[in-house]
Amino acid sequence: MSTEAIFQAIQNSSIAISLGQAPLVFGILAQLFHIAGLVLVLTSILLVNLRLLGVGLTHFTAPQLASYTKPFVITGLIFLVLSGVFMLAPSAALYAPNPAFWFKMKLFIVALAIQYSLYRKVAAAENPQRWLAIVTAIISLLLWFGVGLAGRAIGFMAA
Repeated sequence: MSTEAIFQAIQNSSIAISLGQAPLVFGILAQLFHIAGLVLVLTSILLVNLRLLGVGLTHFTAPQLASYTKPFVITGLIFLVLSGVFMLAPSAALYAPNPAFWFKMKLFIVALAIQYSLYRKVAAAENPQRWLAIVTAIISLLLWFGVGLAGRAIGFMAA
C-alpha cells in the first residue's frame, strides 16, 4: 500500500470525516494549539540553548533551566502531536504529496531524537565541554526552528 493510499484511507476514515464536518471553530482551535505547542517548545529550548551558548541566563545552570522548562517542552509536544493529528486527518490526502510536510516530519523526528539523547545529556551536565555545549545548542536550534519554518512552508507548497 502506497503512502498516498494510506493518507487517503486516513482522510476517508469516519473519525477524519467527523473532524472535517466539525464547526470551523474546532479547526481554528487546533491551529491555535499547534502554534501554542510550538511556542512552548521553542521558547523552552531557546532558554536552555542560550545558557549552553553562554549568551544569557548565566545566573542559572543548564541543568536548572532544563529542569524548569521540561514541563513546558512536554506540554508543547503534546499540543503539537494532538493538534497535528486533528489538522492532518480531515485533509490527509493533501499532505501526502507536499514536500514541506515530509521535510517537517523528518526534521521533527531528528529534533526529537537529538532532544532526548545528546541534548538531554549535555543539558544535564553541570560543566559540559564548551565545544559540545555550543555544537549541541546550534544543532538543537537549527532543528527546532527548522520544524517551525517547514511547518509554515506547508501552506505555500503543493505537490
